Amino acid sequence: MISRLTLMLRVAAFTAIVSGLIGGAVWFTDLVDRSDGDDLRWGFWHNPLMNFTPFHEPFLEASMWVLFCCAAVIGLGGLLLSCGAGVGRLLIVAQAPVAIATNSAVVVAFLWTSAGAAHVYWTTAALSLRLGSIAVDGALWWFLTRGEVVRRFSVAVTSHG
Repeated sequence: MISRLTLMLRVAAFTAIVSGLIGGAVWFTDLVDRSDGDDLRWGFWHNPLMNFTPFHEPFLEASMWVLFCCAAVIGLGGLLLSCGAGVGRLLIVAQAPVAIATNSAVVVAFLWTSAGAAHVYWTTAALSLRLGSIAVDGALWWFLTRGEVVRRFSVAVTSHG
């Protein structure tokens, strides 16, 4: 019979893989759309945040690259975790704060611009994508840094080493 922790690790690995695929698809679409020479304001996701000073073209382009890399790392981490490799846990845990901070900065800007500062209307898709990513990364980080998970991989390393 499979242990509860093993089952939860498999769920975490599957979640990380799916998150990596979804994030990779979204950010790859944005980056490819960017290659046609227009600015992000008129791109695939129609990003009106471009009109506001700290959140302009270089910021959004850098954030897309960061999130694309985070998607690749979490997907790879999920694949490695599904094979039982402890390095998969480390990859997922390492990328989570970076992805959470990047998405949080954009969410704060979304809320700031919608709450009266600029009267910009945001689609729920843009906000949902960011908040969903924060929730998934936060949940995976929380679970994979718990004592029993860390001990499981520590025992595996010391027993094979």
